[in-house]
Amino acid sequence: MRKILLFILSLTLYVSAGISIGDQAKDFKLKTLDNKQSHTLKSFRGEVVLVNLWASWCKGCKKEMPEFVGLQKSYKKGFKLITVNLDDDPKKAQAFLQKVEKKTGSKIPFVSLQNPSKSVAKAYQCGAMPSSYLIDKQGKIRNIIVGSLNKDEIEQLKQEINKLK
Repeated sequence: MRKILLFILSLTLYVSAGISIGDQAKDFKLKTLDNKQSHTLKSFRGEVVLVNLWASWCKGCKKEMPEFVGLQKSYKKGFKLITVNLDDDPKKAQAFLQKVEKKTGSKIPFVSLQNPSKSVAKAYQCGAMPSSYLIDKQGKIRNIIVGSLNKDEIEQLKQEINKLK
């Protein structure tokens, strides 16, 4: 019994030590998957941003990534989806996204960044894949989503995005 209580206490401390809704989002500077450009999170201030942490081996990521294509395409301005890939090899992420393009019949409309060092996952204390962070125009975290999003949940997310725009 004592071991169980200690485990629950340590898990609670771990979870509470992470970033929270209302915190300022931690800035980062990462290269695109093709190494042609670099982006900082701060450069998207003034827009609502969804930062999505994912990997090519993640089953939930495979489910939600095609939905993200539609999500980004539904916004011409005021919202930007930034996907941060955590694979060790960016070529795996590129192959993954090529499959998404084939499945959706559409080019990837969002920013895809590489983070093989996993510095963003560490900074955001990401505990599961995928994880997404909805950030308002001022750079504050307004929602943290752990796990993949289905079509209905994307629709709910759109409502949140529209309130923040």
